[in-house]
Amino acid sequence: MNRRVLLLMVGLPGVGKTTLARNLRRLMDGLVIYESDAVRKALAGYPPDIPLPKHMYSPEMNERTFAHIRERTTQELRNGRSVLVDATFLREEYRRPFVDIAIEVGVPVLAIHVFAPEEVVRRRLERPRGTSDANYEVYLRMREEAQLPPDEIPHISVDGTQDPRATAILVRTWIRGLLRAL
Repeated sequence: MNRRVLLLMVGLPGVGKTTLARNLRRLMDGLVIYESDAVRKALAGYPPDIPLPKHMYSPEMNERTFAHIRERTTQELRNGRSVLVDATFLREEYRRPFVDIAIEVGVPVLAIHVFAPEEVVRRRLERPRGTSDANYEVYLRMREEAQLPPDEIPHISVDGTQDPRATAILVRTWIRGLLRAL
């Protein structure tokens, strides 16, 4: 991909955002990914596979995590790289600072909204999943506050139960088409 873009993964816990993000990285040369769960754990000094205590999900730690991601995202975009931020981004107010970064740096921002049926999410959240600590109760709570899909920015909605590589190819094609049109 020769044109910079800021990509936001958007969706509830357990829908397949991180799996899709990692498949996109394999298809898109030079794509830098920031996974909010991994960044939070690194900032807290925890290994990626160890669950964090609840206080590490405080508003202060959320701000610290996303301030770090915003800073790194801005730096990478200014250095000519495309960036994908993998987080839930459930509300417009959480997405807005990243939209502002894209405007400031002069790059398009696109969202990839991932969804999955609740019964699939419940099964996924019952087993340990890498860096994510979310469980089904967290999913239910977040679902209540979600403003999805992210209608304020161009987005594609994809089913997180489909083959992740095929979905990544579809998303890459969508991204390329939009970038050509801009």
